[in-house]
Amino acid sequence: MRVETGFILIGRLTLKFLITYGRLTIMTGQALLALRRLPRYLDQVIEQYIYIGKRSLPLICVGSIFMGLLMGVQIGTQISETTPVWVEGGLILRTVLLEMGPIIMGIVLAGRVGSGIASELGTMKITEQVDALRTMGINPIEYLVMPRIFSGVIAFTMMIVFVDFLALLAAFVSSYFTVDMTWTGFVRGMRHSYVQSDVFTSLIKASIFGFIVTAFGSFFGLQASAGAKGVGNSTTKAVIWSSLSVIVLDYIISATLYMVW
Repeated sequence: MRVETGFILIGRLTLKFLITYGRLTIMTGQALLALRRLPRYLDQVIEQYIYIGKRSLPLICVGSIFMGLLMGVQIGTQISETTPVWVEGGLILRTVLLEMGPIIMGIVLAGRVGSGIASELGTMKITEQVDALRTMGINPIEYLVMPRIFSGVIAFTMMIVFVDFLALLAAFVSSYFTVDMTWTGFVRGMRHSYVQSDVFTSLIKASIFGFIVTAFGSFFGLQASAGAKGVGNSTTKAVIWSSLSVIVLDYIISATLYMVW
């Protein structure tokens, strides 16, 4: 009896998972098709770009600086005495570009951007503002979702440049005080390990994470049920699923691009 109950539970969870991702796929597909009408919604795109990019930049800058400081200490103290100090510059460069920069930005902004979008759209849903848009002949996907996803992709891709640069600069400062790293040695290590494809990998991850975070935030926001509790649940789901997706996709993208490059 317990075995049957377990299989029933697994079946229900699987069915719920497939239904949710089916609806998410339909919504994102409609949002991508709505890009053909992008010029009509430029005001919404600019507004969302300011919210996602400009207002998130201070948070990202602070996070990237402390990430770089931490990496300078950890990598510097792990290098053996027989290893040249300048090697640390190359290790930090590739770690920031390939992994730490994109994934830290994705997880941090999943909490800030994903929750903000979900709560905003959830409030619009329960106050019947979304229904009002349909009544006026405005497609909610075109007006609400498409500008957020498009702005998220652009904003994430641009912010990763600041994240990588500040993290590397902070890592050098930390390395200078930890292992007496010189700027010449740090640059030598970066030039020795630099691979152009690492930059493209960082940009690709950032753009995909921007798509994922804004898509999940929009989807769960529009799925909010009535009441403040429903908006809270939708916001929580948006943060959890976008953060988890960032981690999973980070591995998938890394493994795929490793074979491609």
